[in-house]
Amino acid sequence: MTRSGPSRSGPQPVGPTPPGRRPDLDEAVETWSRMGDASLLRSVAAVILGFVVLTFGSVLTGQLLLRVFGEASGTALSAAFIAASLGGRGLITILAGFLTALAAPRAPRLHAGVLAAVLVFFSIASIAGLTASGDPYGPTWYPIAMLVMGPVGVLAGGALRPRRR
Repeated sequence: MTRSGPSRSGPQPVGPTPPGRRPDLDEAVETWSRMGDASLLRSVAAVILGFVVLTFGSVLTGQLLLRVFGEASGTALSAAFIAASLGGRGLITILAGFLTALAAPRAPRLHAGVLAAVLVFFSIASIAGLTASGDPYGPTWYPIAMLVMGPVGVLAGGALRPRRR
């Protein structure tokens, strides 16, 4: 299939765009149509894999740490528990970003970025829910720290993926 119109690396047209032509949108549609169904499914699966690892890893880490530190639900959490929780969940976010990038068919950092954006959305929803319920988990700053640390960890994990040759 040949491309019609200028390529990204070729000369760009000078002057107004002809009526009915939207270069950015047209190029995006053409790129989308060239993508194979398997590639698209693999992209979606890569982000879902990262999200599942992130979710289950975070829940399992939290449950394990509650048992190890002997913390009871509804009581004030110790500083050691909070530090271990931040560290453990930080490692989980790095692993999730790495696995997302590893499973991506192309543009691994972009896939990790999509997972980071999904994480930001759910983190903000979680903070809103905790604020509305009046039942915070740990200190007030903890969910905000996770909001910042989570996406950074996912992006760092995505950057750890070795380049394909």
